[in-house]
Amino acid sequence: MRFQSGYLTLITASAVMVLSQPVGAGQVAYEGFGPSFPIYANDGTGFGGPWTQGGFNAFASGYTPLESSLCSAKIKTSGGSVSGTAFSAINGAIRNLAFPLGQNNTTVYVSFLLQPQGTLHGGLFRGFFGLTLNGSLGNDLFVGKPGGGADDEYVLEARGGAFQMPSGTPAVVGRTALLVVRADFRPGKDVFTLYVDPKPSDPEPSSGAVEADLDLGVVSRIGIYSTGAFAIDEVRIGTTFSAVVPTSPHAPHGESHACEHDDDQRSDNHDR
Repeated sequence: MRFQSGYLTLITASAVMVLSQPVGAGQVAYEGFGPSFPIYANDGTGFGGPWTQGGFNAFASGYTPLESSLCSAKIKTSGGSVSGTAFSAINGAIRNLAFPLGQNNTTVYVSFLLQPQGTLHGGLFRGFFGLTLNGSLGNDLFVGKPGGGADDEYVLEARGGAFQMPSGTPAVVGRTALLVVRADFRPGKDVFTLYVDPKPSDPEPSSGAVEADLDLGVVSRIGIYSTGAFAIDEVRIGTTFSAVVPTSPHAPHGESHACEHDDDQRSDNHDR
């Protein structure tokens, strides 16, 4: 990956996929979207190569690297994030995991920060954006703001819109949300639970939006998938809830007021 005119130009790179390595304890993978050299888009740990263009029907990857992290109170962050604008074509980037997920009778957690930007429904298919878990059986789990159905909310769904499960939490332009997915891999259909904005200092929530219609098989990669305007940051994969929701006693430098404002607001309140 390299920078060109302020955008990320994704280059094809081979990745190592280790299918026999079991998921370890604690944090399995982390992507803070920090700058990386000599290979761009190769920051973080727990991956088998850099980000490359990819995803179902994704013919572009016009994502912009940002120097600052998304602001989220009490969540530990590092410098860097990625944004995308509204597009008239599907954008996508994928990254292979060093240690694939999906072994039967295992549980992993995935968390990330997501912020709607621009106009909420701008872009093809009413401007969807989010993260995917890409399975080996032709199914992908999509987590984020969808392009149909409950498209004002954060949801779990099959990539493309089937089996959508709304969270009940609206996607608000300019407001960063913490999305946490619990993935219980089982023989046959897997069970996924979405928590939106759980309190980092609290235990795992007792309930969330549940999707139990997909069998992903082996999950050897994750993806960024979008047509709408958004920013994404702090992707974590781990074997416990606390491993993917690490707390920080202070908000990022220079952004504490914005983080506090976000918390106040929260308390007040297809074919692809």
